Formats: sequence, structure tokens, C-alpha cells
Amino acid sequence: MNLKETIRRILREEINEAHIKPNELIDGVINRWLEKLFSGSKMYYRESYKTRYDFEWCNKGSEIAQVILFFHDSEDRRPTSERDFVAGTLNIPKNTIDNFLKHVSVRRNYLKYKIEDWFEDNILPDVIKKMGRTDLEITEFGEYPAKAQVCVPPVEKPEGVTQEEMLDLILKKTLFKRNELLRYEEEEPGYIEKLYLGKLRNAEMDRLRRD
Repeated sequence: MNLKETIRRILREEINEAHIKPNELIDGVINRWLEKLFSGSKMYYRESYKTRYDFEWCNKGSEIAQVILFFHDSEDRRPTSERDFVAGTLNIPKNTIDNFLKHVSVRRNYLKYKIEDWFEDNILPDVIKKMGRTDLEITEFGEYPAKAQVCVPPVEKPEGVTQEEMLDLILKKTLFKRNELLRYEEEEPGYIEKLYLGKLRNAEMDRLRRD
């Protein structure tokens, strides 16, 4: 029996319920839906700031999930990966949840609980492995963004590009001053390149969304 047939069967059995009561059959449908959603997906990650890491899961050109890990904002010089873990937010696009609830009338909070539970068991271990630490967990669930966005893998630096060329692009796209960027680069080597690659990726995302 495929997913649609399973959903129809559940609806027939629970037709008199305003919301289908949680049961093993419902849980199985939710789990199968999530397995299908993440099947074949790719995980990308980046250090956005010293206090946070962003993980994204993309499938068939769309971002299907995001996890943001927040770390202690201390004044020491430790890398992000060594700072105390503060919180982890799992974001799933709102329209992804809406589309499921069009077919299965479970309570929204219960569906979110099951998504978080399944994610922690099946996907979060990949994040834990990548970060090399075992204290990570999901502490908040968000329905964000409103609609699944186009997914763009992290951009690699074009061959031969100079720091001066990277500076020129950043200065055109931001309110940074040249001396500020050079100071940040001295304090944190690689800062200019990371900012430059972020601007390239944002430009590609904007292009794809317009197409």
C-alpha cells in the first residue's frame, strides 16, 4: 500500500474525528512521509558566525530543513566548535507542514513533535558526527520560511581571484569600510573570503528565485 492509499484508509477509519487521534498507524504515516522527504537529500553546513553553525538539507533543488546551532558568545579566542552549546533550532518550511496536514488532520503540535522526534533519531546524528561533539540537541522547532526556498550548495572561491577583488565586491554590496574588513581579516584570517563567498551564494539564490 502506497502513502496516498494509506492516508485515504486512515481518513475513512477516522472520518468522524475532527482531528485524528495519535496511534501507531498515524505515526507510521508520518515516519514514512519524513523518510521520503529526506531520501536522497544532501546536507550542507557552514560557520555563519563565531556563535553559530548553519546546516541545510536540500532535495530536488529545494531546501527541506535547516538546523541552526547557537554557541556561547564569550570573549575568548576559542573556535566555535569548542564553545559551550546553547541551543539548536530545527526549521521546516511552513508550506511543507501545511501540505501534509491537508491530507492527514492530526493536530499541528503533535505533527511537529513527531517531526522533531524523528529528526533527532535519524538526521541529527549526522550533525553530531560532523561537529565532533555529543552535547547537541534540538531545543526549538520553527515553521520557517513560509515557503520552501531554492537550494544553492556552498560556493567555492573562483580560481585566481585576489583579495582585492573580493574586497571590491564586498564593499559594493555592504556598508563595510575597507579598513574595517582588513582589521577583521587580521583578527580572523579567512574572514574576507568567507564573507565574499557568502555574497556569491546569495546572488546565485536571488538569480534562481527570479527564474
